[in-house]
Formats: sequence, C-alpha cells, structure tokens
Amino acid sequence: MLRQARLSDLPLIDALWRAPDNAAWIEPPDAGEIEASLAAGLTYLWQAPGTPAGFAVLMTWVPRVFGLSAIACPPGQGTLFLRALLAEVFGPLDGHRIGFDVTTDNARAIGLYHKLGFQREGHIRECWQRAGGDWTDCYLYGLLAKEWTS
Repeated sequence: MLRQARLSDLPLIDALWRAPDNAAWIEPPDAGEIEASLAAGLTYLWQAPGTPAGFAVLMTWVPRVFGLSAIACPPGQGTLFLRALLAEVFGPLDGHRIGFDVTTDNARAIGLYHKLGFQREGHIRECWQRAGGDWTDCYLYGLLAKEWTS
C-alpha cells in the first residue's frame, strides 16, 4: 500500500535510503533533502502487509513533469510499488510525464521499468560516482501519461 510520508517517517526513510543494499544504486541524501521532500509532499512510503518496506521521492522538474529522485524497495515489491506510485503521479498529481536515470548495471530495475512501459530515452556516460570512486554510466528513462496503463 502506498501512502504519503510524514515527518515522523524521516528516521525510517533515512535508514532505508542509507541501507547497504541501496548504496550501489542511489546517491545518499544531501543534508536537509529528506526534510525538504517531506515538506513538499512528494515523498511516499510503500507498506507490505502493514510494515514499511520502501520509499520513493519525487521532484517537480516543471509543472506536471516529475522526476524520480530516489526509490528503494525489497525484491518482489517493485512492480506493485511503482504501479501505485505511477497511479499517484498520473492521477491526483495530474502528471504529464515522469523521468529518471538509472545506472546501466542495475538490471533488476531496468527490467521493471521496461515491464511498466518506460522508454529508454538516452545514455549518459560516467554520470554518477559510486562511494568507492568508480564512475558508472546511466540510462535516462521516461513515461508519458498517455503511455501509462494502470
């Protein structure tokens, strides 16, 4: 179940964001980033049978165009979580488009994005530096409201 995150969820979101399993795939949050996203109302929690299991942070690029800043969820929950998030973006938020980048070696996420109809829109060389110092390439993905099917 998807729900909008609250300020009281900050410690949980911070812990999930910084979890070792997520460190290879998402940039650690900047100081104040989680608080700002909570204040903007663009942070969501995913609950799997009553237990918070993941989170997503959206950002507004321009009106009705959203970026997925960070997302993390346990294996087996991604499809349900992302479908619920897309229903929010293209429903109540009246989004026209959502986009993001993903490292080229994140096969699990890339498979999910293709399954849900996202289009690969570009390739950025050495777009992100991992904690160990290595640079990795990223793909750009996007989905338009008219392409999305719940």
